[in-house]
Amino acid sequence: MLADLEAFLVQSTPMAQESVVWGGSQLAFRVTSYLGLDLPPLDSVTSVRCLVCRDDSVLVIRDPESTHILPGGRRAAGETLAETLERELLEETGWLLREVSLLGFMHFHHLNPAPPGYPYPYPDFLQLVYTAEAAELVPGARLASSYEIESTLRPIPEIQALDLSPSQRLFLGAALRSSTSC
Repeated sequence: MLADLEAFLVQSTPMAQESVVWGGSQLAFRVTSYLGLDLPPLDSVTSVRCLVCRDDSVLVIRDPESTHILPGGRRAAGETLAETLERELLEETGWLLREVSLLGFMHFHHLNPAPPGYPYPYPDFLQLVYTAEAAELVPGARLASSYEIESTLRPIPEIQALDLSPSQRLFLGAALRSSTSC
């Protein structure tokens, strides 16, 4: 682990933990989630995620493998965090955002050796998690080739009844307690 990331994590309090497997069994992680407003070392941040609210609803994403409430994705070279969040949410959901605020972050620790040619930070990386209000749905903005099948706003009680991961529950609870957007 990079020294600056390790120093940042020591100052943070873990709030949820889970194991996650991506792409079969090739990429297995221990994911620890944290709440907080401090930005971690940016060289460890590979992606951004966002819990999107509108009135008394939360945006739910369905992809071929799951249903979840944290759309987002990888930073492109030269993008700011805000630019990445705006681009990813527009591509995946078609929504523009307002009142964006940081909720915390997820720390991913690889449990397996790095795959050959793996281009991302190893063995640790972070995903920042924001909350925001869905401002405007832009017709045709969602990429047809997107991995996501659909995104729909659903009432909060329906969201709370979903089979959400510990991290998703943590960030949903934090967003509902804040007066920012949910």
